[in-house]
Amino acid sequence: MRGLDRKRLGLLGVAFVLVVGVMEVLALKLGSMELPLPTGPERPAVADTNSQD
Repeated sequence: MRGLDRKRLGLLGVAFVLVVGVMEVLALKLGSMELPLPTGPERPAVADTNSQD
């Protein structure tokens, strides 16, 4: 790998770790959000394919 010297390779490694870290933080933030999903008998979560509505 003549085009990538040690400095550039190190910077790419640090950038990759930072990108993965930011993605982890975003996943934790989005995963902890409460989404108001309709539940109950009026709107079932799984569609009934046998109904003829």
